[in-house]
Amino acid sequence: MQPSTDDLLIRQISALISATADAASTSSEHTPFMEARLYETLAAHCAEKQRLAAAFARSGAGKTRRGLIYW
Repeated sequence: MQPSTDDLLIRQISALISATADAASTSSEHTPFMEARLYETLAAHCAEKQRLAAAFARSGAGKTRRGLIYW
């Protein structure tokens, strides 16, 4: 059974965050804190995108005759 697209995306994001935290940390002791900060930043960014998408959908600005939203 192959992993889903969501699983692959999550793995890629996790690997990127780990590599970024490792590269940005001055010592290995700081890496977990840097990772936590990066995840918090990502979560805030995703929450803002979700809020904007919901507002866009409610406004009807992105709807076509079939009700699809295009970005």
